[in-house]
Amino acid sequence: MRYAIRRISLRSALTFGLLLGWLAALLPAAGLATLLIWLLQGVNRAIGQVEIYEISVFGQQIATIDTLALLGLSDEASRVAELAGGGLTLFATLTLLFTLVGGVFVAASAALVCLGYNLLARLTGGLAVELRDIG
Repeated sequence: MRYAIRRISLRSALTFGLLLGWLAALLPAAGLATLLIWLLQGVNRAIGQVEIYEISVFGQQIATIDTLALLGLSDEASRVAELAGGGLTLFATLTLLFTLVGGVFVAASAALVCLGYNLLARLTGGLAVELRDIG
């Protein structure tokens, strides 16, 4: 039996692409989330080592220099500390976000391939396949 695939459903391609993309992106997304959390914790440790300097003359403190405040980074430092303490919640959120992005990219690619195939199949008659019963 010979058949020709004349058209691929766009909805089917999008659904399959989204699910396949999510599955294919899961492990890389978890690895990337782990790497980002590790980097975030390193930045937090580095920020934590920045000290406030006190200038004293004859035992009297005359000035305090907060390097982070001087550079305008106090708010960012507190945000980094808050994110670095996110732990498992941050890991799960980043992994979910990256897998969704991966799924969307694969679904978009599948949709483009589907549209291209449907256009070419309309012009050429489609892909011919030969089937045989093995039962």
